[in-house]
Amino acid sequence: MRRMAFLELRNISKSYGKNRVLDKVSLTAEKSEFLVILGASGEGKSTILNIISGVIRPDEGEVVIDGRVVDDSNKTYVPPELRDIGYVFQNYALYPHMSAFDNIAFPLKMRKLPEEEIKKRVREVAEMLRISHVLDHKPSQLSGGQQQRVAVARAIVKQPKLLLMDEPFSNIDPALRASVRWEIKTLVKQVGITTVMATHDQEEAMSLADKILILHKGKIIQTGTPEEIYNRPVNTYVADFVGGMNILPANILIPQIESIAELKSLSVENIGYIGFRAEHTRLDDQGIKAE
Repeated sequence: MRRMAFLELRNISKSYGKNRVLDKVSLTAEKSEFLVILGASGEGKSTILNIISGVIRPDEGEVVIDGRVVDDSNKTYVPPELRDIGYVFQNYALYPHMSAFDNIAFPLKMRKLPEEEIKKRVREVAEMLRISHVLDHKPSQLSGGQQQRVAVARAIVKQPKLLLMDEPFSNIDPALRASVRWEIKTLVKQVGITTVMATHDQEEAMSLADKILILHKGKIIQTGTPEEIYNRPVNTYVADFVGGMNILPANILIPQIESIAELKSLSVENIGYIGFRAEHTRLDDQGIKAE
């Protein structure tokens, strides 16, 4: 039986002046699902996250979190602090004058939790993210990977229902990126937080997502599991964008067609190109000579 969506965006549109950034975008994320919005730079990924969080409002459409409409682009509007969301920004947005401990503890202090409860929660999340040994350090004393872990710890320490991450791994040393990705995915799955991440990195999307949305020119053009997106791209853009594909013009020859009716299943989009990936090719001395 299909689970009820925890997060829904219904026909969301957003323009800045004459530039229409999002055009009737709809998406769903089920509880505990890791959803990745994948698209090139400038496609509107951050705008979607900011609309979900309430930082900006859509021109049209509705945002629904846990069955509650939090923004209908009109009169209904729940401010960010009341949406129970954790947000990891691309630049981490850590307070430079605070220690790692105080950065993580900040949202708990804003909620006026007891001091002992704050210490307990900070230590627990720091241990999960393996940053207990740097809690006294300022952000300038931390590596990129450590800063990222502190930012994630701050986002989840208040135990939000929804976690948003905007290009969270882009500032980490490439040599460490894969291991940090795995740690973060393991953690969010362990605590069961519904997660929406925006990235331009196809490898990140394929390795982390339960479900991927491809965003292009303000529209969601394909939704599916990583395997579905990779193996069954809906068009040449997705085929080339996700993993790279060799796309060649082709003529389809159909011998012995007796009636036009037999061509009904072929649309124009099915004719004209053939695509294949490098791993699906091999050299064969019995092959056909290229011309």
